[in-house]
Amino acid sequence: METRSLLLSLAVASCLAAAGAASAEPAAPDTSEWKCSKCPFPGKSYESTVTVGGGYLSESSAKFGDYTGLTDKGGYVVADAEGGYTSDSGYGISYELTDLGLDSRAISIEGGKQGAYQFGLSYDRIPVSIWDTTETPFKGAGSKDLTLPANWVFGGSTSGMTSLPDDLHNVDVGYDHDRYGLNGKYFLGQDVVLAVDYKRDERSGFRSQFGAIGGTSTQLLKPLDDATDRVTATVRYQTSRWFAEVGYYGSFYNTKAASLDWQNPFKPGVPGATEGRMALAPDNSYNEFAISAGMFGLPGNTTVALSAATGKGTQDVSFLPYTVNPTIATQPLPMSNLRGDVDVTRADLTVTSRPMNPLRLRGSVTYDESKDGSRQAAFGSIVYTDAFPTYGAVTNPAYGFERFRLFGSADYDVYKDLNVGLGGEYKELKRTGTEQEVSKERLTDGWARAEYRPTGYLGIVVRGGALERKPSGSYDVSVAQADGQNPLMRKYNMAYLYQSYGNLVANLALGTLPLTVSASVFYADNGYDQSQIGLTSGIDRRYGVDVNWAINEKMSAYVNGGQDKIDTKQSGSSAFASPDWRGVVDDEFMTVGVGFTTRISDRASLNLDYTYATGDSRTTIRGVAAGNFPKVTSDLNSFKADFTYDLSERLDVVLTWWHERFDSNDWALDGIGPATLPNVLALGADPYNYSVDYVTASLRYSFAPGAAKKTEE
Repeated sequence: METRSLLLSLAVASCLAAAGAASAEPAAPDTSEWKCSKCPFPGKSYESTVTVGGGYLSESSAKFGDYTGLTDKGGYVVADAEGGYTSDSGYGISYELTDLGLDSRAISIEGGKQGAYQFGLSYDRIPVSIWDTTETPFKGAGSKDLTLPANWVFGGSTSGMTSLPDDLHNVDVGYDHDRYGLNGKYFLGQDVVLAVDYKRDERSGFRSQFGAIGGTSTQLLKPLDDATDRVTATVRYQTSRWFAEVGYYGSFYNTKAASLDWQNPFKPGVPGATEGRMALAPDNSYNEFAISAGMFGLPGNTTVALSAATGKGTQDVSFLPYTVNPTIATQPLPMSNLRGDVDVTRADLTVTSRPMNPLRLRGSVTYDESKDGSRQAAFGSIVYTDAFPTYGAVTNPAYGFERFRLFGSADYDVYKDLNVGLGGEYKELKRTGTEQEVSKERLTDGWARAEYRPTGYLGIVVRGGALERKPSGSYDVSVAQADGQNPLMRKYNMAYLYQSYGNLVANLALGTLPLTVSASVFYADNGYDQSQIGLTSGIDRRYGVDVNWAINEKMSAYVNGGQDKIDTKQSGSSAFASPDWRGVVDDEFMTVGVGFTTRISDRASLNLDYTYATGDSRTTIRGVAAGNFPKVTSDLNSFKADFTYDLSERLDVVLTWWHERFDSNDWALDGIGPATLPNVLALGADPYNYSVDYVTASLRYSFAPGAAKKTEE
C-alpha cells in the first residue's frame, strides 16, 4: 500500500506540474533533495538484532522447567538473534535464533528468490521435565535392563525390603525431544510448484511405567531412545481455473528400546519369577500416495475439489518369547512376528457454490477405510506377568473400519444485518475385523445459526443443534461377556448418545474509547439414555470474555477470562449384576489474564502480564461403599514484567522478571512414598508445588547497515 500511495502521489504531482507549466504558473518545487526514510527501497539491505545477557532462577522445579528448560536453580545465558538479508536480484534470507542458552532453544533459517525457489531449515529442542522428586533403587535408568543393587534384600512386601532406604537414589524423570526440519519449494514457471518437507523427531530419556509380576507391581523407568522421520513431497499445477496435485507422505519410526527387562524387587511368590520383561513400541512405517484436483469459476460461482489417497502401514518386529521365567513350559510361538499390515484408503468430494449473491452453499462426501491385514494366530501358551500360565488359546485381534460421511450447509443473507444458516452431517461407521459389541452405527447432526450485525461495532452469532449416535441393531452382549464384562455395561464410545448443544458469541467495539469486547458461551448436554452401567450423562459448559483497550497512543491494556465446567455421571455394579452405585465427577477450570503496556518516555517502555489459573476435580461415590475421593486441586499465579530502555538508536537494555507459583493437591501422589503401599514399589513422586523467580538482564543491539545507507542517501 505504501508503494502504491507513493506512485499515486508522484503521478498527481506530475499532472499538477504539467498543468502549471501550461498556464505559466510557478514551477513545481525541486524534490531531488527530499528523503523518505520509511519507503521500501529496492536493492541490497541487511538487518539484525542480537540479544546477550544473563538470567538467574531462584529455585529448582521440574514443573516450571517443563518445556522452558529452566529446571535447576542458578544462572543461565540469555542469547537470541534475528536478522535478514535481501539482494538486488530478489534473493533473501532470514534467520531467528531463540533461547540459545537454554535447553528449549530453537533455530530457524528461511530463504529463497522471489518466484524461483524457497527453502527453510529448523531445529527445535523441547525439554520434557516430568518429576524431580522421585527415587528408585534400580540401576541403569534409561537403559533396556534395570538391575537391583548387589546387597538388595528381597521382601514379600515393601516393608520387608530392609535395604530399600539405603539403596534409594534420586532420579529426575523426563526426556529431550529434538526436532530437525528441512523444507523447500521450486517454481517451474508460474504454474508448477515442487515442494518437499522433511522432519525428524528424536527422543532420549525415560518415563515412568508400571510393571507387574504376579500380584505385585513396580514403578519402573522405561527408556525412550527413538526417532521418527516424516517426509511430504508434492507437485502442484495450477492455473486461474483449475489445479491438480500429486503427493507422497511417509512416516518411519525406529527405536533402540523395543523392550524392557527388570529384576523383580519382591520375593517371588512362584518359582522362577525373579525378573520380568515387557514389549515397548516397535519399529514401524507408513507410506501414502495422494492426488487432488479442483476447478474454479464454474456456473453459479461454483468450486469443485476432489482428493483421494491410499496408504499402507507395516510392522514386522519379532515377537518376544511367552515368558522369561525358565520354570514355565510353553509351546512354540505360532508365528515369529505379526507381519503387521494396515491398508488405508480415503476419498472426498467438496462443492461450494454461490448461485445468487445472498446464498452460499457447501457440501461434501467423504469415504475412508482402514483394513487390518495383519496375520492372526492362536497363542496357546499365554503367561500372566511372567508368573502364571493361563489355559486356552487366545487369537490376536485385528480391527478395521469403513466410514462414510455426508455434510451440507447453506447460509442466506436475509438483509444487510442478518444472516441465517442451516447445516447437517450424516456419518455411518462400520467396524470390521474382530467382532465388537457394536459393529455398525449411524450418527446424525443438525444445526442452525444466525448472525446479526446491526452496526459496525456490534456482532452476535448464535448456533445450536442436536446430535444422535445410534447403534445399528442391538448391543451385542455376548462379545462383552466373552471379555468378562457385565452384560449391562455399555462402552461410552459405542453406546447410544443424544447430545444437544448451543453457543453464543458476541463482539462489541466502542470506537470512542477505543475498546473491544468479545464474549462467548457454550453448552452441551450428553445423554447415554440406553446405558444402565457405564457413563450415563455429561454436561459441558464453557464461558469466555476478552477485553482490549487502546487507552492512548502510548498505553494499552487487556483482560481475558474463561471457565470450563464438566459434570459426568456413571453407574456401576459391585456384584456383577444390576447397578448398585453411582459415581459423580465434577471438574471445574478457570483462567484469568491481565496485561498492560505503556511507553513511559521516548526511551523507556514497560510490559506487565499476569495469569491466574485454577482447577479442581471432585469425585463422589453414592450407593455401595459410598464416599468422596479427596479433591484434586491446582492453582497457578504467574506474573511477568519486561522493561526496556533505549541507550541509543540501536542499543537497548532489557530487564525481565518472571514470578510463578504453583500449588496442587493430588491424593494419588500425596504421601505415597516408595514403600507406602505393601504390594507396590513406587517412585514416590510429590504433587507439583513450587514458587520461583526468574530474572534476566540483557543488551539488545540492532544494526542494519544496508538500510541505514539507503536512508542517508
